[in-house]
Amino acid sequence: MSISDKEIVFWIKCIVVAGFVTWLAVSRDLVEGLAAGDMRSAVGVIAQLSGTMVGFVLAALAILTAMGDSPLIRNMLRTGHFQLLLRRMLVCMIVFGVSTLIGATYLFIPVLTSIHCYVLLSISFFAMLLLSDVCRKFWIVLSNLNPVP
Repeated sequence: MSISDKEIVFWIKCIVVAGFVTWLAVSRDLVEGLAAGDMRSAVGVIAQLSGTMVGFVLAALAILTAMGDSPLIRNMLRTGHFQLLLRRMLVCMIVFGVSTLIGATYLFIPVLTSIHCYVLLSISFFAMLLLSDVCRKFWIVLSNLNPVP
C-alpha cells in the first residue's frame, strides 16, 4: 500500500488548515475568557461529539461494505479508489477516537488550562476536515450507485 503524492499533499493541507484554524483560535483568545467550569463543559461537548462522529463513520463504513457486490464498488476496488476511501474513513475514525479519549481524559484533570483546550480543538479541527472529505467521497459513491441488476 503505497501513498501517492496526491495523498501526501492532502494530509499536509489538512494539517496546515487545522493548524491555521487553531492559530486563529489562539490569536483571538477563544477560550481565555472562559471560566473553569465552562472550559470543562466545552471539553465534554467536544468529546461527546467526537464519540458520535466515530459511530457515524463506522455506520457509513458498514453501509459501504454492504454494497460490496455492486458494479461501482467492484470498479472502485479495481482502480484503488475503494482502498483510499477505506483508509480515509479509518483514519477519520482514529482521529475522532483520539479526540474522544483526550477529551474524556481532560475531564478528570484537576486544573484544565487553555493549552489543553487548544490541543483538543486542533485535533477536532483536523478530524472535522477529514470527515468533510469522507462525506464528500461517500456522497459521490452513493449518488453514482446503481441497483444491482
